[in-house]
Amino acid sequence: MMGRRELTDLTSCRALFALWVFAYHVNLQVEYAHWLGPFAPVVEHGYLGVDGFFILSGLILTRVDADTPFTVRGALRFWGKRLARIYPVHIAVIALLGGLFLAGIAAGIPPREPARFAGFALLCHLALVQGWGTLDHWAWNYPSWSISSEWAGYLLFPLLIACYRVFYKGALAISLPLCFSILATVADIHGGLNLTFGGSLLRFFPEFIAGMATTAFIPFIADEAPNRIIALAGAALAVAFAATGHDAMTVLGLWLMLYGLAMQGDAERPASIGAIRPLRAMGVISYAFYMSFAPAELLTTQFFRHLGIARAAAPLAVAFMLAALTLGLAMLLHVLIEKPARIALNRRFDPSRAAALAAGSVAL
Repeated sequence: MMGRRELTDLTSCRALFALWVFAYHVNLQVEYAHWLGPFAPVVEHGYLGVDGFFILSGLILTRVDADTPFTVRGALRFWGKRLARIYPVHIAVIALLGGLFLAGIAAGIPPREPARFAGFALLCHLALVQGWGTLDHWAWNYPSWSISSEWAGYLLFPLLIACYRVFYKGALAISLPLCFSILATVADIHGGLNLTFGGSLLRFFPEFIAGMATTAFIPFIADEAPNRIIALAGAALAVAFAATGHDAMTVLGLWLMLYGLAMQGDAERPASIGAIRPLRAMGVISYAFYMSFAPAELLTTQFFRHLGIARAAAPLAVAFMLAALTLGLAMLLHVLIEKPARIALNRRFDPSRAAALAAGSVAL
């Protein structure tokens, strides 16, 4: 596997996953899925885009940081790099939401859910533990429950990657079937995988570890395998199982798609969806896009509430405003916060990565 070279197909997958989650959240606001007929459940299961991110996270981290030493210094350096990746945007969005909350109070427009802005919830968000069962309700930047789950994975990654190096053959033999068996059990017990602030870690760790284990399989057959067909089959399975409401099997399809695309890149074959420039560009800002939905939703709902227009009465206008605000804020966050902060912080933790970012490399 080729070090830190960007696999553009996987970058574009970030865009697909973020857009799928966005479509799900827009549907919660305006209930448009029924217009899609038999494909309505695909939108209604858009929360599974996050599961694609979880698998991809384990895969990419193992590809890029497999040499992380199992030492205090090695762990601290790795954690610093990951905080540089997620924390500046996280803090910026919390600050923006806090500003909107205070501005609303000053203007006599109280929030519909005051508990969402409680002090304890703020502390949980600042500590990145809001997805560990510390809260029993949505709060502040509520989509960031998944970032909290990722942080749990980052904390354990130095240990996990050390085990991966020691038990390489064991990981190859049992990790993937074990992870998907656990995931299927979790989905069966909970009636699906839409587990967020209360049970997100049950969903996260099997997928994250499955992504890590996948890297062991890639070099064996990447040069000979029909990688595009494998990826296409995985995507088709994901859509089919999402349409029929089988969460764990949908995630299996997402994994197969990522596996095929990762092998395509490893074999240095031409990119598939990574060659679609707008999709790749969306993948580059996908983290900022994902984190921008909560403030966009707050502004949109309060705007239509102030006008006295029910969201159900103007679904296209609501959807357009949500999309415009989310994309606009994402672009600002990426350009003004995410990229400059990562470059500055990585100059301390990983100078080569900082130089690559400054030169225009896609953030890994």
